[in-house]
Amino acid sequence: MSKTRKLVTVRNSAILAASAAAAVASAWDRTHRHVTGAVLTESDLCVERLSDLRQETAMLAEIQAGLEKEWGSFAFLGFDDVPKMAAEAGQTIFVVVERGEDGPKARGIVQTTLADVHGDAELLEEAYPSFQSLTSRDAWKHAGGDTAVLLQITTLGPTERGGGLGSLLRNAVLNMLPKEVQFALTTTPIDGVRTEAIDSADPATYTPAMRFHARGGANPARVLPGYKMPPEDSPATAHGRDVVIMRYVPDETGAWPAKRPPMRVRRLGPLQERALKTGRSLRVRALRAPRPHLSLPTLHRPSLHAPSMPHPHVSVPHVRMPKVKVIRSIRARASRARPPGPATSGG
Repeated sequence: MSKTRKLVTVRNSAILAASAAAAVASAWDRTHRHVTGAVLTESDLCVERLSDLRQETAMLAEIQAGLEKEWGSFAFLGFDDVPKMAAEAGQTIFVVVERGEDGPKARGIVQTTLADVHGDAELLEEAYPSFQSLTSRDAWKHAGGDTAVLLQITTLGPTERGGGLGSLLRNAVLNMLPKEVQFALTTTPIDGVRTEAIDSADPATYTPAMRFHARGGANPARVLPGYKMPPEDSPATAHGRDVVIMRYVPDETGAWPAKRPPMRVRRLGPLQERALKTGRSLRVRALRAPRPHLSLPTLHRPSLHAPSMPHPHVSVPHVRMPKVKVIRSIRARASRARPPGPATSGG
């Protein structure tokens, strides 16, 4: 075998191997896709992960002010501010965003984490005896498991409270959780009443926050006195120190009791998310998670064009025949194949 043919074989093998590896990686990425965001079709609102909003500085400032006003020292879940919270815990924090002509606005936020407690409130208390331990830096590093913990649900702005946005956001987030999450617990503050006055069997004794979760299908599981004890000299808030754990459980089909709102979800695979993270770390504005089109004239997103690559050139051996010999060979074959013509008589 000539050197040229060996080269052709090696190059073709490399191309086939690379194509096969790319196909396998693409198939694996598709089978491991998960929900990263959704658009609520009946209200023109998007539910997005806080980690995907790290470049929206004005929105982060708006979220920070709203959380600090509502929750005081517990606002940022053990982090110094919203940007740091978004960087380290933003994958499990969801924000409902309105994108209109005046720019994007955050209208609500659900701060969640994951714990491997099998939906058991007692196991949650044993593993994390206080809210501070549940939201410590070590807990965030090892967050994961079959139970989502809804830490705090906040509507941003006085006009949002009581308008149904909280229920819409809660229902959307529950129905966006990964399939491996089989339970959801809450850390609902007990506001305005004594802990002893609450009877889990009597809905008439529930606080407004408890009734909010009960309408979504949750049931009281455990009362934890002093679970959200604020640090000394921390700003006062309207929320109590005692909490009640409310428990959500899907039915046998996997559907959550909180009704799934009309929404179009966005899914990404691990490879796609890694590419987006790399783009954000390099501050490449075009590398951002695609959002569903909202038909707004002010929305303009730059397109990312991949550089064109030259086609691989493979030299194939061939035989070059002189032009004169080719023409003579064709004429000789044509003359031998032509039948003799009829005889003619003279005059």
